[in-house]
Amino acid sequence: MKGRLFVLIGPSGVGKTTLAEKAQHDGLANRIVTCTTRSPRPHEVSGEDYFFLSMDEFALREAHDEFVENEWIHGNRYGVLIRELSRALESGQGAIVSLGYEGAKRVKELWPQQSTIVGILPPSLETLRDRLKDRGTKDSEIALRLREIDREAPAVEALADVIIINDDLADAYRQWQALLAPEKARESFRDR
Repeated sequence: MKGRLFVLIGPSGVGKTTLAEKAQHDGLANRIVTCTTRSPRPHEVSGEDYFFLSMDEFALREAHDEFVENEWIHGNRYGVLIRELSRALESGQGAIVSLGYEGAKRVKELWPQQSTIVGILPPSLETLRDRLKDRGTKDSEIALRLREIDREAPAVEALADVIIINDDLADAYRQWQALLAPEKARESFRDR
């Protein structure tokens, strides 16, 4: 039996990382390890947190079309290796990866029957603004993110197989859990 890829898409600040980490912590799916050219932080382990590559190594992999998606973020390169997605599928388990829209489209092209694109959106711009303020985000960055979500929400809705509105984290997680492990979600529901 082959595994499943769950690709999270959505604007920054809507809870993709939180939902992915909770699912991995609860043993529902494994997070795909991505590549970066930034230096490891003291607690990070190569192969577990990231694959730490030099700029030359990254460029070589890019030239050989080994990434499903790669990008520049804050002066460093980040990318998701096709081989890591393939390895996850061959394991027979569920795997989670956050990607941009082009990466999500490519995953769907490569593995149409084994991938589910999950769009995560906030209930409203006001809710997202409040969450970002509560996290101490600068006003200029909040304005940028709100403009982005206005532009990105239609793309998420067009590309996603499933949309989760992250209004309440516990409710959003129950929906996420139902996608990852429907039998566990039913058991959890019966236990309440």
